[in-house]
Amino acid sequence: MRSILLLVIVLVLGGQLTAQVRVPFGQKPKPAQLAPKTISEKVKFPRVTVPELIKMLDWTEKQIDTTLKKKGYLLMQKDVDSTSGLFQYSHLSRETDAPTTVRSFSFMDATVRDIKGRMISYRTYDKDEFRDISSYLLANNYQKTNEFDFDEAKHSIYNNGSQEIRVKVITTVKDKRTFVAYELELGK
Repeated sequence: MRSILLLVIVLVLGGQLTAQVRVPFGQKPKPAQLAPKTISEKVKFPRVTVPELIKMLDWTEKQIDTTLKKKGYLLMQKDVDSTSGLFQYSHLSRETDAPTTVRSFSFMDATVRDIKGRMISYRTYDKDEFRDISSYLLANNYQKTNEFDFDEAKHSIYNNGSQEIRVKVITTVKDKRTFVAYELELGK
């Protein structure tokens, strides 16, 4: 009876399903069973988009924590005192048919009397993700207002009139290998 009911539900939903999950009745699906199926979906799953970063400037610590953990990020460090809080998260994507990608996210809250501020930093080593970030900035009227170098890091500041975003391209050479990190910083 359950099989027939499940078959009817699947047929009714038809095109609305995006992934196939086979789970024995009475068991919860494991996270791997709910993971995206294609390489492009796998790569995009843990990304934090620029609109999400901007929204996070106004979110509570719990909202940010919940969102990042749902994307698979791990809380690596949490330092909180009466005037500030620092939270650092990281994500490592190891796929058999795609390169390993490292991402990190950190935010710091500071309070001085009545004044509160937050700074968010998001770093990725994925060049395609950086291309998507750059496309978003250009498509949403961000203009480059300043550019300068600090040793191995190239800083570019973008502004759309209401939000300023610093984009860093950091090149590091270690053991004759070159690593390029792409980092966004924004705050309020």
